[in-house]
Amino acid sequence: MSGPITLRGATPEDALALAELITIAGAGIPEWLWLGMAEPGESVLDVGARRARRDVGGFSWTNAIVAEESGRTIGMILGYRLKEDDTDLATIGPVLRPFLELERVVPGSWYINAFALYEAWRCRGIGARLLSAAERRARKAGCSGMSVQTFSATPRAEAFYLRHGFHRIDARPLPDPSPCKYRGDTVLLVRDLPSGEG
Repeated sequence: MSGPITLRGATPEDALALAELITIAGAGIPEWLWLGMAEPGESVLDVGARRARRDVGGFSWTNAIVAEESGRTIGMILGYRLKEDDTDLATIGPVLRPFLELERVVPGSWYINAFALYEAWRCRGIGARLLSAAERRARKAGCSGMSVQTFSATPRAEAFYLRHGFHRIDARPLPDPSPCKYRGDTVLLVRDLPSGEG
């Protein structure tokens, strides 16, 4: 590992790396979703890359910022402004319902949908840089706050957000059984973005 770490907006060419990284962040749930979307001959990562290449939708390259070293994508943060959603949650299956319930708590916030680094590049300050870049996008979008969900079973992830000004406001239990490799809760954290800050 050598060379400077640079950040940039993602492009469609990053689709496969974005799919790989969201599998790290999603703890089994993305693969479960993509398996049900696979066309004949497609792997789950093929499905993820196909979806990441879209110009629309939450999981789109347009919503991602990537970190790279020597031309290799090593991490990403993907977020967007949460819209009001009036979908009847009773129609949503138990795997996704806890996450969508918590999204309803923070409409209008800049929602960090996925945030991951390959293991070799963790604990080097890159995550803090990606979070700052996402904050700049949030401000440009006119958001007054940021939001993210993490798992109660990953306290180091929650500690990272707490160090960067987030605080816990709500949680929902994860179903059991679930394709998620964690048990416990999904936890909602938020951070205000006062207009005079930064």
